Amino acid sequence: MNAHAWTDNSRAIWRPLCSSECQNRFVSDTVPLHERWREPASLLPLHWGAYRPRLVLGLAGIMLGTACVQLTSAYSLVFLLVGSLLQPAGWAVLPAPIGRRVAVVVPVLGFTWLMLGGASFAWCFVVPLAAWLLVRLRPAISYVVLILPVACGVVLSAAIADYSGTWISFTVSSLVAIAAAWIARAIAVAWSKRAPRAPRSKQSVSRNEGELD
Repeated sequence: MNAHAWTDNSRAIWRPLCSSECQNRFVSDTVPLHERWREPASLLPLHWGAYRPRLVLGLAGIMLGTACVQLTSAYSLVFLLVGSLLQPAGWAVLPAPIGRRVAVVVPVLGFTWLMLGGASFAWCFVVPLAAWLLVRLRPAISYVVLILPVACGVVLSAAIADYSGTWISFTVSSLVAIAAAWIARAIAVAWSKRAPRAPRSKQSVSRNEGELD
């Protein structure tokens, strides 16, 4: 066999092997769409609007409403009114089962008012966080993150004795609650991979979660 014939044969053998390896690598790196984790709330059939705009508007209303309430003083009671309207509106807009949204409005607003008491009430952030986990349809295991705002509140109440430090308490508590929400999301993703199940259709989600809006 001459050199040219050996070269042609080696190329003929190598090409299908290379093609097979490339295809296998592509298949392994590409997860089927139905197996990818998706936000449970994004699977809900909405009666109005789209998922992402409602999520952004709802979250903005909740955060702005909470901030306005915390800006309230004897000379700026208008912030209390604005915040008390914005926050419930934010919960109403969020894409989630209507029963869950209605259930969280009053408790969250009430504990937001309590936060005006200063660092001693920083632990109250556990209620908005729990409400967020509820409307985002997080699994029960993810509620372990509720210990974070409670622990943060205990530390802040011991470290900040003066009412003038309330803004520090509010800022730190907000960051802890946001971090806890992301940790809860990571737990939800990991938990879904640990116990894989067949994808749920929008109809099945609707039946299990109740009436939607």
